[in-house]
Amino acid sequence: MKLTINQKILEKALAHANWVIEKKQAVPILGYVLFNAETGKGLTITSTNMDMTMVDFIECNVEKAGKYCLPASLLYDITRKIKAGSDISMEFSADSNSIQLTSNKASFSIHFMGSDGFPPIAEADYDVKFAMDTKILKKAIDVSKVAMLQDNSRFHLNGIHMHYENELGSMKIRFVATDLFRIACVSASAPAEVQKMEPIIVSKRAVSEILKLIDGSGSEEVSISVSTNRISFNLVSSENIKTEFSSRLINGTFPEYKAALEVSNDKILTVNTSELIDALDRVSTVVVDSTSSVKLSISQNKLVLSGVSRELGSASEELDVNFSALEPLEICFNSRYLLEVLREIETPQVKMLLAESNSSSIIEPADSDSVPAVNMIFAVMPIEIVQS
Repeated sequence: MKLTINQKILEKALAHANWVIEKKQAVPILGYVLFNAETGKGLTITSTNMDMTMVDFIECNVEKAGKYCLPASLLYDITRKIKAGSDISMEFSADSNSIQLTSNKASFSIHFMGSDGFPPIAEADYDVKFAMDTKILKKAIDVSKVAMLQDNSRFHLNGIHMHYENELGSMKIRFVATDLFRIACVSASAPAEVQKMEPIIVSKRAVSEILKLIDGSGSEEVSISVSTNRISFNLVSSENIKTEFSSRLINGTFPEYKAALEVSNDKILTVNTSELIDALDRVSTVVVDSTSSVKLSISQNKLVLSGVSRELGSASEELDVNFSALEPLEICFNSRYLLEVLREIETPQVKMLLAESNSSSIIEPADSDSVPAVNMIFAVMPIEIVQS
């Protein structure tokens, strides 16, 4: 193998690889990346942890073809310390039976492992293929992941549920997550191919990696392929690296969530979004218990937020609001759960559809003149009001 590659491009590709590779491997080869250099084509860098696989294709000058496994972490550390933007030469040395890496006046000799020992890349029969606008996909994932379960107690909730939905004759793809205290549901327009997709659950780890790839992408669209047990994302980075990231899907049944979003809550609270966020953030400062409980006392034109802590004291703040019900209502929420949901809403005003103090509340953006790229709706469970 003999090739020349730009430092910045190689660093980006190796960063991709190290996202996938586990810090501790039961099998040493899983800490390596597979370099496959082909004359007249370029360099393919492959990494895997058996559940997820990252494949980067880079156009570069390959003088001699070769296929070797190189230590991912070491190679990344070396590359990112080389002068930015300089050329890096890599060549197999028969004398030392290693890969010689040189750039400017720096030289490294890196031991390799044979490519035969690299695990076979999981192949899938992707029977559903479609494309999504990169910004819309990012928004849909960013919003829905708010409600993902963060611990591993229920594996089928550790991710985002994706499925096709016919909404009043319009084809939509839905992204849904829940931690059983909240539901986040995002809908975006879908191409016809999505109708063939069976409901799937994309793991929390895969969600994190695809978001990082999108952040560094120069693609306007992301190509998505789905099989019975895997999902694949194809995009091009700003450095013109062609990346295919694939992941095993979660094998489980996502809870039935639609009924929780279709409740007929008839008490509608409309409030300025940023004012509510700021007030809730201030009042919750004094609340340090495990529930982070903040009480909302609502009347026709007034909302009073209050929080109490036996150790620290208390706080309250009043906001001007519109409330459709004649009778006042008191309801408590975990302030963190509520804040995380509200911060995803970009419209000037937000609607909270309420029922009773022990019933789930629906939260959604208030009507806006602009048509959003994605539609979002949330359900948040209240917590028991503790009389002080």
